[in-house]
Amino acid sequence: MVIVILFAIVAIFLLPSFINKISTNNSEAYGRVRVDRYKDFNDKHLSYAKRLGIKPFNSEKAYRQEKDELVSDGKLKKISGGNNYVVNKLGHSHPYLVPKAAKLLDDIGKRFSKKLQEKGKGNYYFRVSSLRRTGESQKSLGRSNGNEASNSSHLYGTTFDIAYKNVIKKPLPWIKKEVADASVIKLLSEAIGELRGEGRCLVVTEYKEKCFHITVMN
Repeated sequence: MVIVILFAIVAIFLLPSFINKISTNNSEAYGRVRVDRYKDFNDKHLSYAKRLGIKPFNSEKAYRQEKDELVSDGKLKKISGGNNYVVNKLGHSHPYLVPKAAKLLDDIGKRFSKKLQEKGKGNYYFRVSSLRRTGESQKSLGRSNGNEASNSSHLYGTTFDIAYKNVIKKPLPWIKKEVADASVIKLLSEAIGELRGEGRCLVVTEYKEKCFHITVMN
């Protein structure tokens, strides 16, 4: 009995690290990733962002002071993951969007999920790599990344980036793999393109960052 208890204790401590090792050390690639080239330029993104978004936070301090009230008033919504998507660990942005943009993100997830089912694919999740930024974080990002405009639609809570370098596959709930599956990523690209064609969003395919830069339109 004592041996069984000791074994159970050891298992409790070792299992999380074992699962984490399985989850993070698996990376697979299938085919050459090709995505659609969307070219809705920055001025159009900014026009819709200013019309549909909220006043930018100039600093990280302002963000901390004001975000809770904006969430309480229904002007911002926290994004923590949803229909077939996960949120990356964020370095230059915060996981908040205006409600219309949050709805668009959910709808992309639903459209992607439908396409996966139609093609008989498994459980895949795309990665959201950037959301609402502050003026301070945008300036910092601009210094390190020449691809980032100083006046970005990310400041208004209307815009998010979806990475296409790879997707997350979950063969079991506790196991996840980063997979560069060309056929699955193409389905993601098509799902985004359909919603763009329906007048729901503007999209730029950013090849340097390997992401879709997306702004809600209505």
